[in-house]
Amino acid sequence: MYVDYIPFGCPAKTVNRHKGGAALLKEPETIYKLVQAVRQQIPADTPVTAKMRLGYDSPEKALEIAQGIEAAGASGLTIHARTRKEGYRPPAHWERLAEIREALTIPLTANGEIWTVEDYHKCREASNCEDVMIGRGAVSRPLLGCEIKASQNNKDHTVIDNWPNTLKILKSFAEQTLTVSEGEAHLYGLMNPERYLKDRIKQWLRMMTKGHQEAAELFNIIKRQTCAQSILTELQASS
Repeated sequence: MYVDYIPFGCPAKTVNRHKGGAALLKEPETIYKLVQAVRQQIPADTPVTAKMRLGYDSPEKALEIAQGIEAAGASGLTIHARTRKEGYRPPAHWERLAEIREALTIPLTANGEIWTVEDYHKCREASNCEDVMIGRGAVSRPLLGCEIKASQNNKDHTVIDNWPNTLKILKSFAEQTLTVSEGEAHLYGLMNPERYLKDRIKQWLRMMTKGHQEAAELFNIIKRQTCAQSILTELQASS
């Protein structure tokens, strides 16, 4: 059993307006109490982790919050190396994580602005963190994790994340989504698999344009499509 991380980093206005996500970074004591309460209710052998940003408006309390999360009983912590105010604007301040990493005894995972294998290695060096979490970079380049793994093993990673391999993932995702059984759809929370596919494929392709010109071309073809089957047909016809 594994408990997903407790989120203290989401910058969305709707979430923050309801005192969730990054808004809690303004209340270190509340974060401590929340982590402690979860830890007390979870079996000791089940990891409880948290994720945060460097702060809400500034990073001055980042170390204090991180140490509070550890003191509350967390098994690990991930930090997105930007404040809520900075949102997703480059750069991510990986170097600020090094001090926090040295002050903690629990594992610290670095996160933020990792789009390529080169970014991964720069982040590890600057943050002094052994582990790295990849978010939007993995959406933009679905095989980024495989590229990183290859580079760790001193293999040529440049041949992995090409458009044909990425397109296979898109096709497989679309085919499986449209053929999901009613029971599986309920299990995965897919009330309307066709609508889900239309929205997700368009969102995914739009983010892939950062790394693949072919994604931009395909997105221009399907962006006005309203039929999930038509989108699948266009994916299957692409090469």
